[in-house]
Amino acid sequence: MNILLTNLYITTFGGTENWCYSMAKELIKQGHKVELYTPTINNFFKKFEELGVTFSNGGNYDLILDNHCMVNKIQTKGKIIHTCHGIIDAEKPLTNADLNVAVTEKSKKHWNLKYIIPNGIDLDRFKIINKPNDKLKKIISLCKSDTANDVLKQICNELNLDLEIMFGKEVFNIENKINEADLVVGIGRSILDGMACGRPVVSFDDRFYFKTRMCGNGYITPDVFYSYTNDDFAEQNKLLPDYTLKTFTKEELKTEILKYKSEDGIINRQFIIDNYSIQNTVKMYLELYKNL
Repeated sequence: MNILLTNLYITTFGGTENWCYSMAKELIKQGHKVELYTPTINNFFKKFEELGVTFSNGGNYDLILDNHCMVNKIQTKGKIIHTCHGIIDAEKPLTNADLNVAVTEKSKKHWNLKYIIPNGIDLDRFKIINKPNDKLKKIISLCKSDTANDVLKQICNELNLDLEIMFGKEVFNIENKINEADLVVGIGRSILDGMACGRPVVSFDDRFYFKTRMCGNGYITPDVFYSYTNDDFAEQNKLLPDYTLKTFTKEELKTEILKYKSEDGIINRQFIIDNYSIQNTVKMYLELYKNL
């Protein structure tokens, strides 16, 4: 099939950028032709070109996988499946889509949608290269705010821990950086990527669009995930920006970080294998396309 992906940005490798890259890689692997439209690109687009993805200014497609309602910026024809990655206005449903889907139960309920397709992770890329240390030594921050990172700096100084902050750095192979650390701090897809690399994770950030600042869900233990098995793991909104997340003081966040257990990372990895493979995500999109 001839498939178009769209996204607001391809200027760094954040959540939906990684989603597009993983989707493109798997779709091409399965024999499909993939093009990508975005109004904002930089050198990161070369990574897509290396896969065989070409830039699109419009055209006819069998399937259009849209993010951020970008498909309306160009002249296209084809069946449109739009993905709502969250509950902020930029992630709202596309009115002219053939189908809107959500990535979490929270976004499904918020936008009154029928289907959930969870974020897919490239398990060949995001994997365990180095095991985390038995004793916590280094944290990698995937937080996208200076305020959140300043608090992490203070905590790491007090606990004598190394800290690597990725905010503002143009790094494609983030999986290598994750494997150099023991604990991942961030929200959304950053948490899933950290888990796929066999790391314990802490949900925390201070995004500008949060109604409650300096918040998250703290240390994510395996029992938190497995409590959702009766809902096919659809309630994973705990990993994503959420207007009802817990606000953390510095001391409270420090307490969450000190819950670190290296063995949790191995269980986290297995959870991602069982529930978030990119192959299964692509399969779900293609099955919905067949039913349109």
